[in-house]
Amino acid sequence: MSRSRRLLTAVLAVGLTASTTCLAARPASAAAACTAGNGVAGDLNSDGLADIVVGVPSFNGDRGAVDILFSDGERRFLRATDLGLPSTPGDRFGASVALGDVNDDGCADLAIGAPGRNASTGAAHLVKGSHTNTLTLMTSFAGTAPHGSFGAQVLLLTPQKLTGSGWVRTNQQLVVSAPTADDGAKWEAGQVVVLPLTSGFALTGSRKVITQDSPGVPGSSENGDRFGTALAGQDRTIVVGTPNEAVGTRRNAGAVTLLSATQSAPTTFKGVTVTQNSAGVPGTAEAGDEFGAAVAFRDNHVLIGAPGETIGSARWTGQVHLLSFNPNARTYRSLRAVHQNTTGIPGANETGDYFGSSVALGINTVDQLTAIVGAPGEAIGKLLGAGSVTMFRANRSGGIARSVHQGTPGIAGAPEAGDRFGWSVGVVSGDLADGEAMRDGVVIGVPGEDVGAADDAGTVVYSRTLGSWSSLLLEDTGAATVPADAGFGETLAAVAA
Repeated sequence: MSRSRRLLTAVLAVGLTASTTCLAARPASAAAACTAGNGVAGDLNSDGLADIVVGVPSFNGDRGAVDILFSDGERRFLRATDLGLPSTPGDRFGASVALGDVNDDGCADLAIGAPGRNASTGAAHLVKGSHTNTLTLMTSFAGTAPHGSFGAQVLLLTPQKLTGSGWVRTNQQLVVSAPTADDGAKWEAGQVVVLPLTSGFALTGSRKVITQDSPGVPGSSENGDRFGTALAGQDRTIVVGTPNEAVGTRRNAGAVTLLSATQSAPTTFKGVTVTQNSAGVPGTAEAGDEFGAAVAFRDNHVLIGAPGETIGSARWTGQVHLLSFNPNARTYRSLRAVHQNTTGIPGANETGDYFGSSVALGINTVDQLTAIVGAPGEAIGKLLGAGSVTMFRANRSGGIARSVHQGTPGIAGAPEAGDRFGWSVGVVSGDLADGEAMRDGVVIGVPGEDVGAADDAGTVVYSRTLGSWSSLLLEDTGAATVPADAGFGETLAAVAA
């Protein structure tokens, strides 16, 4: 198992050093201090249990917010204004969220994207965690490309190296996608921006802008590609999903670019691009497959969603692909492709399932390396779009597989049309110190759930063991009731080890 700690993890940037702003916490039963070497990723307060972070970009006229459930039970509803930042309708603060330990103190830190900020130029913010549940704004970065949506996806890379004093983090980076940025005359070709950081959260050296025209990156920038629509990574690897990529004449067939860097050249990313027409990859690239609409990466394994895949007469039923990637050689190998008619996988291929719309990789969630796959269009009985999530062994066939939805024993609520259970999926990290017994839990977003009279208020369900499930509603907003149209569960922080 990798020594890497888990990361919660969905335009040219200009660094704007923000005045440090603290969001004070009430007394809580968190750790006595941040504990360096904490083996639990996504643990904001270093108490040995991962915390749950939910982006709520549709809140309050798309101003956005981030909702946090600390493992000690404290909830924190975080608006941009709570951090001293400006907030306007359409900012979509919280459209992306990621966790990683930037300053290597054992308390995870939070990256937040706001792609609608400044007329969709976009912004990304870094917030420091602490053992008291206090959240402190450290740095903000703003996009510069008009309508680039900088912050659509954020990722924190915090690789480690072994020194005489033990494992230490080095070459920390904030990676931000701007999928609607123009690349020269190519409109909405897309960009991914790598921002190298000091342990004090400041930009160090020059930022690196990656496009499909960059040296070492296969392909070429084209109108409407939206390179960076999906983003995942770990250590010195970045996985970029481009579901709008045309493969030959097949529009929106999709592609995924696998990039890696080295310790000696940490911002020089090179790699390979994979499509369903690539050698050894099952299937055929077809118009509308949207291969790369969702991606996950963990311990050199890549999980790719192609929710638009048509199989037989089932249109947009969806499929996922598993690859292994060698970041040193920059080579990949296809392991398997899975859909709901694959032997041993629950369910059946049906039109409009969109299996693979969201993906995550967990350790021992149901069995060994576990693929967690959302199918928000899944019909439960006659209830269209009720949604489901399927979990199965990722790296080879066989093993345990399980499908869950609202109404599954232990999961609150009943399936309803349009709930979109599985719109987003994430992982609640286990503890590396548990060795092979380590187990990750799962978090599932249900943004279409109605709460009382509040349409599409949304809910989030989670479990640390799959034996006991809990539900979250959007609370502590200052409103007397749960807000409608917040789409709570639209965005979750996903984990990569």
